[in-house]
Amino acid sequence: MSFTATYELLFEVTLPHNYFLNNGEKTFASMTNADKEKMLQQFDTDAFSTITPTLETNTVLRNHKMIFKKTKTGFGIYIKVKGESDPFIKVPIDLNLKFLIKINDYQFENYTNLDFAPTQVYLFSNVKPLTEPVSFEYLPKINDNKLISNAYLVSEETTADLVSTLQPSEQQNVFGIISLTAKGDNSSGNIINNVGKMISPSFKIHFDNRKTLWKYINRKAGTTIETKTVKPLTRSGFVEIDPLNDFFPAEPAESQYPNPSVKSITKINSDYYSEIFI
Repeated sequence: MSFTATYELLFEVTLPHNYFLNNGEKTFASMTNADKEKMLQQFDTDAFSTITPTLETNTVLRNHKMIFKKTKTGFGIYIKVKGESDPFIKVPIDLNLKFLIKINDYQFENYTNLDFAPTQVYLFSNVKPLTEPVSFEYLPKINDNKLISNAYLVSEETTADLVSTLQPSEQQNVFGIISLTAKGDNSSGNIINNVGKMISPSFKIHFDNRKTLWKYINRKAGTTIETKTVKPLTRSGFVEIDPLNDFFPAEPAESQYPNPSVKSITKINSDYYSEIFI
């Protein structure tokens, strides 16, 4: 007689990014379901990030019959069950799982609408660290209309505490930490209910694409013009430049202007500029 182990989803985390999912000035959110599906078919978090359980979490996963499963849009944690939504091994309410986000695209900072601090990390969690203020931002759920902002960048003190729990081999180049506890500070962030049954929530880390002022540099003529307002950077699509309305003073109506790459970006004071040489 043989038995087949059954695993069910404990929770999942998706990491959409508007640079990859928007199409020029058309946002992913405004697309039809068919167009969204086309964009998602081309999307893979591996294009900009590497997500792994910490070494400590790997041990916890094994001890509780859990499996980490990578997907194109993020990852899921599956757990062995003995009945519908009933874990084979009881999940303690204080059980914590941590996952490291490391950036593998050197241009990520150019096309992502965030500020980056070498002594701070982004924390995505359902529990507020004691060293963080009451304004702490909790990890959004899949249906929350929230984009990741600098509000998720935790203090140097909190960062030091988090990194100190990692093994030396894990401590380098950590961009973000996903930290999920079975029972969160708020019921909306819970992974299990009061009787230990699985809720199977979906969490979302939604990155926004950077918008920049587009600066056109004509080296031969020795002239520079820039757009009056910021324009979005996207991998797909094309943003039309209107010479009459996008520049001051206006440029000739018949002029044509290319879109920038994400390679050449400069920051002056608080403004970001994309440089295009024409």
